[in-house]
Amino acid sequence: MVSRLQAFGLSLLVLYFAYHAFAGEKGLGRWTDAQIELEAKQQELALVQKDIERLKVDIRRLTPGSVDPDYVEALARDKLAFVYPGEIVLLTPERSSAN
Repeated sequence: MVSRLQAFGLSLLVLYFAYHAFAGEKGLGRWTDAQIELEAKQQELALVQKDIERLKVDIRRLTPGSVDPDYVEALARDKLAFVYPGEIVLLTPERSSAN
């Protein structure tokens, strides 16, 4: 027969491991948090990969020997505020992200 002291010690040992299985540094709670973090990082990775693909297309459009003149014109208009003589430019206030 198991003494009460041995049963109490065994109970404490089981409680110790059960606590660490659920609330410990590598327990079930941390695993759930890690899964949420993993999902967020995967979404961020998908956005970065989409940006990389867009930039690769832009690079192909600007590669010497296969330059897209329409794209160059669009960049000049957007980045350098290029306009042709006789064009009318309408300036509008930029919207802030708070609106």
